[in-house]
Amino acid sequence: MRQHRRTPRFLLPQLTELRFVHRSPVVMLCNGLLADALSRGFERLEVLAPRRGSPIAEIRAYQGEVGGQYFELPASMHQIVVRRFKAMARMRRSRPEDTQGTIRFQTARTKPIDIRVTSNTREDGQTTVIMNLPGAYL
Repeated sequence: MRQHRRTPRFLLPQLTELRFVHRSPVVMLCNGLLADALSRGFERLEVLAPRRGSPIAEIRAYQGEVGGQYFELPASMHQIVVRRFKAMARMRRSRPEDTQGTIRFQTARTKPIDIRVTSNTREDGQTTVIMNLPGAYL
């Protein structure tokens, strides 16, 4: 009898499951980071790739040229968060040259906010995502 090797597959949610996707921890994390950064008036967020061997990936926030650490991620979560932000910006993962996009971020108080997103990939394959936020949107 011939055995089939099963490979793990990523299944897209069914239409009836979409409400659960929007409540997933990574979606809530990314939406929360953007909402908080906008409310604080940050102009730029950078999701930095972890340094080789480091257990931590860093998210930095900037107001003008002044920046600092905003959030720490476990290095194992970095790629998941990068993929989520790229998906929000409608950047296709299948096209490495697709390095720019725009997130239309919906807030309760205003019309959707356009956030420009760019990504840079290092030689080791790790990706940094940069989001340019409108400074004072409130």
